[in-house]
Amino acid sequence: MGLVVRQSILSSIISYAGVAIGYINLLYLYPKFLSLEQVGLFRTIQDAAILFAPFAQFGLAQTIVRYYPRLVTDKNSSQAFISLILLLSFLGFGIFLLVFKIFESSVLSYFEDNAAQLIQYTSIVIGSTFLLVLIAVLEAFSRSLLKTVIPNLLREVVSRVLLSILVLLYFSQILTFDQFIMGSLVSYLIWLVVLIGYLWLNGELTFNTNFASLDRKHLPDLLQFSLLSFAGMAGMILVGKLDSIMVTALLSYAANAIYTTAFYMAAVIEIPKRALSQLAMPLISRAFEKGDTNEVASIYKKTSINQLIVGILLLIGVWINLDSVFALMPKGDSYLAGKWVVIIVGGGKLLDMVFGPSSEIIVLSRYYAFNIVLILMLAVVVVVSNNILIPQMGIEGAAWGSALALLIFNVVKFFFIYRKLGIQPFQPKTVLVMAIGGITFLFNYLIPKLDIHVLDIILRSSLVTILFSTLIYFSKSSPEANQVLHSLLAKSNSIWNKLKS
Repeated sequence: MGLVVRQSILSSIISYAGVAIGYINLLYLYPKFLSLEQVGLFRTIQDAAILFAPFAQFGLAQTIVRYYPRLVTDKNSSQAFISLILLLSFLGFGIFLLVFKIFESSVLSYFEDNAAQLIQYTSIVIGSTFLLVLIAVLEAFSRSLLKTVIPNLLREVVSRVLLSILVLLYFSQILTFDQFIMGSLVSYLIWLVVLIGYLWLNGELTFNTNFASLDRKHLPDLLQFSLLSFAGMAGMILVGKLDSIMVTALLSYAANAIYTTAFYMAAVIEIPKRALSQLAMPLISRAFEKGDTNEVASIYKKTSINQLIVGILLLIGVWINLDSVFALMPKGDSYLAGKWVVIIVGGGKLLDMVFGPSSEIIVLSRYYAFNIVLILMLAVVVVVSNNILIPQMGIEGAAWGSALALLIFNVVKFFFIYRKLGIQPFQPKTVLVMAIGGITFLFNYLIPKLDIHVLDIILRSSLVTILFSTLIYFSKSSPEANQVLHSLLAKSNSIWNKLKS
């Protein structure tokens, strides 16, 4: 776990830099230079592509992580392995495209009443889906090589900077709105080309169709695993993206602009989960390969408590500063309607974090076929709850639907893993951390409100962070967190001593 914590620090720094850029885009540039309808349309196009991508790749990204340790023994087998996966990616996308074309008229008719304009951008959605499939596969390959920094930099920072440039070009009237939408497709292409170049320059991406270097006894299992394991990731994408698509279809582009902006504000909470999960997956895979369930259990518990610690602090930070954030936004009064969406979705994200890497454990275990049950259950919950709640409660209904789906999804996974593997992520310190979070949240009400919003955010966030971190440290809730803090303090003292000398 020490390896996971150390490597996740840099990934988390990159992720939060990306969040900062994303916040600038979504909370300033988009509201200032785009109308609510334009923001809603743009976000719907992006979310549709992200929603389609897991189904188009058929779980191949997870397959790479699981089967890389089994099939790759040298450079030749590594080249043959990624070549095989890429060929399967093209095949998977071809199948997806065929199915989409068969049902295209039925799918697009869902948007005719409230979002007919989306239909003319179908080709952009499909093109973006294809590029995202290839990006996901190559990112998973890079993670299996334990090369996570550059792929994270591209995903979290470069892709968002490109969108910032696009919206500024639109504002400067260099691009029309249609060209701005087209530019989003070009940004995905740039992301893919740079990722390919990075792997190629490191000697990791050389195509080799000599599949004889691969142990063929694993290939049937690989194909079966790919067809089944896509359910886990597709399920999480359904929770994260299907609701925004349904908000557009059942309400309007403007409603989706408010909803997706609020959703993104809450999504900052789950960044540590993404960083830790990316690094934990190869370790879980290798532990299963060795039959070391105790190691899996250790990763399960440690990931859960560390995700809870960071997640609960971030949820408190977002919640207590919401009014100030909306006050600083261009057109903030319009977006303020999403305040409770932020809180509801944030609570759902925190719930997902406290259950630890349960999806990854199921996907990488011999019980991966259970993901079919999970995806069917999740799809039903998301679709039914949103169809009932969105017309009645608007965008808050979509938020409750998302939170409800995450609750059911994680509870079912928890009991399944406990029954099959005899492991679970919770410990007495889980309750202790939650209590510390409650004390910290109540402490916020003792802090005086400042009239200058930026200063209020800085003061409130600083005091809350100091109190929370101090209580976590002295409670020894997480040895890993204390170890990281000791390391940071040691480096700070070293830098200070050098400056004095």
